[in-house]
This record gives sequence, structure tokens and C-alpha cells, in this order.
Amino acid sequence: MHIGLLIVGDMDSVSGGYLYNRKLVAYLQNQGDQVSIISLPPRNYWRQLTENITGDLLENIAAAKPDILIQDTMVHPAVFYLNRRIRKQLGIPLIALVHLLANIDQAPWHSARLYRIIERRYLQTVDGIIANSQTTLSQINQLLAGDLPPHCIAVPAGDNFADVNIDRIAVLNRALGPGPLRILLVGNVIRRKGLHVLLKALSQLPVDDYQLGVAGRLDMEPDYVSQIETLVREAGLAKSVSLLGAVQGAALADLYRQHHLLVMPSAYESYGIVYVEAQQFGLPVIGTKAGAAWEIIRERENGYLIEPKAHDALGYLLRTLHHDRPLLAQLGANALQAYTAQPQWEASCAAIRAFLSSQFNPWQSR
Repeated sequence: MHIGLLIVGDMDSVSGGYLYNRKLVAYLQNQGDQVSIISLPPRNYWRQLTENITGDLLENIAAAKPDILIQDTMVHPAVFYLNRRIRKQLGIPLIALVHLLANIDQAPWHSARLYRIIERRYLQTVDGIIANSQTTLSQINQLLAGDLPPHCIAVPAGDNFADVNIDRIAVLNRALGPGPLRILLVGNVIRRKGLHVLLKALSQLPVDDYQLGVAGRLDMEPDYVSQIETLVREAGLAKSVSLLGAVQGAALADLYRQHHLLVMPSAYESYGIVYVEAQQFGLPVIGTKAGAAWEIIRERENGYLIEPKAHDALGYLLRTLHHDRPLLAQLGANALQAYTAQPQWEASCAAIRAFLSSQFNPWQSR
């Protein structure tokens, strides 16, 4: 089977969505499928719209000769009109792989309205949908007023550190040891991830009570990064906050081992791979009620859910966990146990392949 995957930019980009795409491609190839990556250059939303009136993208897809085309929905402005031509001229099924809807991604209200119109038009042109969470599928269902095409949910997995083996005793000892509360945020430094909310919460605590490490790219929203640097400096947090830049692989595993707690006060998360990764290391997670964090975090069991901008509530939780280390230890042990129930990449990618096979039957000739 020959599958095309249409994306924006570089497959090696550091984000959960691109990690998902890489895992899917590797799985399909391991199953004997041929996969062709078709990449659009990174452009702003409005410039992507012009792809609909040029023939270059259609020619590139035709040249790849896929039997089925999966489209990461980051490409939707480039194909929302073009898809009808693709289907008519190439006669191949078009499948939307939805990590995050653009109209939910912190767009200004006027842009969000346009995004909704274009995304709805786009989703009406595809033959099937792969959603990364129950929450994402629910958002799609609302956008399409219940008129969903064939679909499946394949959640991202957190088994990205195959050789890691953290036991319950290590988690308990880490939590109960002396010293400041070691807090980790893993995400690119963009406004949606809510680092400014976390910093406002930390400004309520004695500076010696915590250490914060932030692992994520610093080049995606330079103005926001400048605001963060100013906030850190003016609040006197420089000795307790470290902006580490992008961290991956063994270095990221070390960060998970060294910290007590993952905090992600995001404005919205369509799932949250790092929540699951953190659980593998016995880290409880504080997330928000906006998005799919509830699918992973069990309130007061392996973490907490707050409102996206609730820095006062977040500050209270951080003070509590710093001073109540037995509670922190129990949450960590529960997080470690919760990880064992999470799906792995093999299962998630197998669900996608089974969906494609059962709905569009491209393997029938085998």
C-alpha cells in the first residue's frame, strides 16, 4: 500500500504533532507500506490559502501516486478548496489527521470565525477523519453539526523512552527528599502553553521554595519570549527559573527524573503527550480544564486541573505540594501506576491502519 502524508514544514520539527506523524510513518513502513511525505513550505495562514489556486501542489501529489492521502490538518488552508480537484482528478481517499483545530488555537475572535468557516469547508471535503482525542473528535463533531464522515480516535502515546524503568520507591524517595519543589514545563515557549500563568503563580511563593525548568523552543513567538524574560527579571525570579530551549531524547528523560512535578497551564491542549511522558517518570501533572487534559489527569489522584488563567489557584496548589511531601509522593506513585494503563504507539498506529483498511479497504487486493 502506498500512503501519502501531506504536512507543513519539516517532519523533524519539535512538537507533539510532528512526533505523532513520525511514529505513524515508522509504523506503516514497518508494516511494509510505502509512505511518501509531501511537504508544504511553512507560511502564514493567508499565504497558504493561495495554494488552492495554483497547480503545483496537485501536481506534486499526482507525481507521488499514493493510493490514499492523509492530510495533517495544518495544511487545511492550502487544500480546503483544492481537495475537490484532488479527488476528481486522482480518485484517492482523503483522510484528515487532526491534532488541533486552528479555530481553537488562541485565534483572535475575528480570525477564529474565519478559521471555523474554512475548517468546516475543509472537513466537508475529506472521506475520513483521524482524531487524536475524544475532545478533538467532539470539537470536530460540533463544527460539522454532527455530520461526521468515517472516523477513528488514535491517541498519542507516551512510551518515548523505551529503556526507562522508574520504580515506586524511587518516586517516593524523590518526593520526600529535602529541598525546593522542582517544577518542569515541557513545551515550546508560546502563549498557548501558559508559562506566564505559571510565573504569576510562582511570584506568590518564596523564591527559595521552588526551581522551574522550561524545556521548549524559544524561537517560535519571539515577542512572547521577550515578555517572559521581562516578567522573570522584574519579578526577581531569575535565580529560580531556567529557560532551557528545546530538549529531546536522553536529556529530556534526565529532566523528568530530576523534577517532582509537571505543570502545563495551557490555554488549550488537544491531548498532551508530555502528560503521559511525565507519568512514566512518576510525575504528577497540573493541567487545565480547557481541552483534553481530563482524559489523562484524574483530579486529586494523579494531578490537578485548574482553569487556564487561574494563577492564584495554581499558586495554592504549588504551596500545598511543596509543604505536603507525602501528598506529592502519593500523587507521583499514582501517576506511575496510571502510565501502565496508557496506550502505546504500536497500538495507536495499529488502530489507524485498521481504520484505513476497514473503511477504505486499500489492502483488499493483497
